[in-house]
Amino acid sequence: MYAILDIEATGGKVGEESIIDIAIYKYDGNEIVDQFISLVNPMRKIDPFVQKLTNITNKMVLTAPKFHEIAKRIIEITEGCVLVGHNVKFDYRMLNQEYLKLGYHYEKEWIDTVEIAKKLIPNQESYSLGKLTSNLGIPITDRHRASGDARATLKLFQILRDKDTEKIIQKRKGLGTDKKVKEKYLKLLEDLPTKTGVFYFYNRLDEIIFIGRSSNIAFKVNQYYSAKNFESSKIKRYTKYITYEVTGSELLAAIKEYNELQQNLPRLNATLAKQKNYGIYFLPSKRSYHRLEIGRGRKQAPFLSFSKRSAAVAMLRKITNEYLLCPKLNGLQEAETNCFSYEMGNCRGACVKAESPKDYNGRVEEIVNKAAYPFNTFVIIDKGRKVGEHAFFYIEEGVFKGYGYYELHHQIKTKERIAQLITPIDSNLSVELLIKKFLFLNKQEAIFEIVD
Repeated sequence: MYAILDIEATGGKVGEESIIDIAIYKYDGNEIVDQFISLVNPMRKIDPFVQKLTNITNKMVLTAPKFHEIAKRIIEITEGCVLVGHNVKFDYRMLNQEYLKLGYHYEKEWIDTVEIAKKLIPNQESYSLGKLTSNLGIPITDRHRASGDARATLKLFQILRDKDTEKIIQKRKGLGTDKKVKEKYLKLLEDLPTKTGVFYFYNRLDEIIFIGRSSNIAFKVNQYYSAKNFESSKIKRYTKYITYEVTGSELLAAIKEYNELQQNLPRLNATLAKQKNYGIYFLPSKRSYHRLEIGRGRKQAPFLSFSKRSAAVAMLRKITNEYLLCPKLNGLQEAETNCFSYEMGNCRGACVKAESPKDYNGRVEEIVNKAAYPFNTFVIIDKGRKVGEHAFFYIEEGVFKGYGYYELHHQIKTKERIAQLITPIDSNLSVELLIKKFLFLNKQEAIFEIVD
């Protein structure tokens, strides 16, 4: 018997979160035999990041039952069951945490569908619940709500059980208290913010051994400490303490992560620091059709760059579909004559010369130009670290000079004022590609030229 569950929590410091939404489906291997779904009054404020993610507001949970009022029902519905969830270690930790407040020790076997999916459905672009269910054709409603995510997890679990000819699921059950989240680890995780930035793991010699970034530092670090893989086991073994820097801007976090990986070469991600990214390359033609192609390590620079090939492929597919380009020309489909997309009306026929090179190439050039610098000297505006603050990035004569923060718009209107606020960063091709990808993916409303 299985208890498929999903939990949403308030966010905040690890160990201080509270449950705000819970769904449990009791599953006997064939059908759902019982279910429990409820919002929960956490008796504390919900983090703004979580409110935006889940659409659960403080007002919504105000009249919901408190955890102690539903604690007995949870014990009853999970009695004799193995807990099943996507990243279930988080859900299990949250239940343990809530029951400990009541003086009760809650202990169950558990199965993590993330780990099982990596074994049984390899080579996926992502193992997040949203991406995985989308790739498998599993419908998911109410994303980031407990009931919707638990339902999707149940469908995923059913597929995994069907694929599990070697009985991997039976061998991968976790027993008892999750040993990966011990008190010594919780001390390392406390005080980490749920904000965007870069984090650093240090060993006992005060050496940086790992650098990472995330839009939610606490959540990402907690993932490393909850995961069961070789990389995480080394992180947990050698880390003495953790520091972080909130950036507010995801672009700035990416730039700082890249630069500091090159400077420090931390031994636990030294390979990552040296690896060559995959790019989408523009291959122009004077007489025929322009092409876009995925590759890496070429002499020419790509117009977009990605750390994983799967991400580059996904972006090229998106571009090809949105701009009605030919997937055959872009290397996404093999065909002797026309591509399949032409038959479906998603390609205008460049593959069979039904569309003129001039019209087709105009759309390709429009795509490439989206990632080009719009001016010689300009400023890009992004999110800051707090309300009322903004991050800015300064490009002068086509070269990235650095970043800074400001609160009043007139502070970055001239080169002289920018010079007072800027933190210089050496520019290189990788940093420029990060900026160009940002320009490509984001609306260019927060960009303005500096003319003085």
